[in-house]
Amino acid sequence: MGLKRQSRFAMAACLLGANAPDIDVFGPLVLPVDQIMFHRGPVHSVFAVPILAAALTGLLWLLDRLWRNPKALLFRPGALFLISLAAVASHPFLDWLTTYAIALFAPVSWHWYSGDAIFIVDWVYWLLMIGGIVWSAWRWRRNLPHPGRAAQIAGILLAAYIAFNLAESAFAEHSAANALRRQGIEPALVVASPPPFAFWERAILWRSADRWGSGWYDPGSGLSLDPASQPTNLADPTLARAEAANPHIHAFLVWSRMPIVVRLDGHAYLTDQRFYRPPLPGFVSRKLRFSLGKHNFMVPLD
Repeated sequence: MGLKRQSRFAMAACLLGANAPDIDVFGPLVLPVDQIMFHRGPVHSVFAVPILAAALTGLLWLLDRLWRNPKALLFRPGALFLISLAAVASHPFLDWLTTYAIALFAPVSWHWYSGDAIFIVDWVYWLLMIGGIVWSAWRWRRNLPHPGRAAQIAGILLAAYIAFNLAESAFAEHSAANALRRQGIEPALVVASPPPFAFWERAILWRSADRWGSGWYDPGSGLSLDPASQPTNLADPTLARAEAANPHIHAFLVWSRMPIVVRLDGHAYLTDQRFYRPPLPGFVSRKLRFSLGKHNFMVPLD
């Protein structure tokens, strides 16, 4: 799209900046923090964006001092900082679009925010970005005018796609909340989760003060809410004892936007409604049910 021609190392700033916030995956190696709480926390917050951008600019400035190249583009620290700022900011923005959520104002506030608009590995993203890059590269190699125009068009289409999905998720969540209120249920949180392929549809997850349920939204057929709901069981004394005894349980509760306690084969598990699948039928072996459950954010409490 043209940013790499604004300064020496601008392409490096784009690549490194877009990945910089994920250095928090190494946090538990050097800090007394829990991975599930720390990831997408302080290093993804609005406070970290300018700090990471400045650090990246300084690192590339030092590289420019140590590795001179008279044939290279002029190193422009101001332009490079703005490019780094945009690149770093793109990471929490794209993370915010998913249902996993980020703590935008951590460590000041550990409230988790989510746009609920884009599946975490979105095929439309890939098609638009690959198409824009390949088309621009093809025009560049043939010395055609405005070779970056294709990438710019792809970027505009990507922004429009994001805006469409944000609007649809907001509409689906608003519709589900109103439908629940008509049933006499006051929703505490409604999440419209996009599926892997049919981006125009939404799985609806809702919770009140003490119950949780689900539904589905399709633009063609509209909203449908499952009539059954289940208790969150957050008042289960097993959870209180486990949280007091195990710091990982506390970290999970800080991270989880939709915590629930479920019982399987007489044992209590803490999980998150967004990533929970109901247990398999009883005729499936207990070993297999437990094995599948382990990959489902199922944290044993006893």
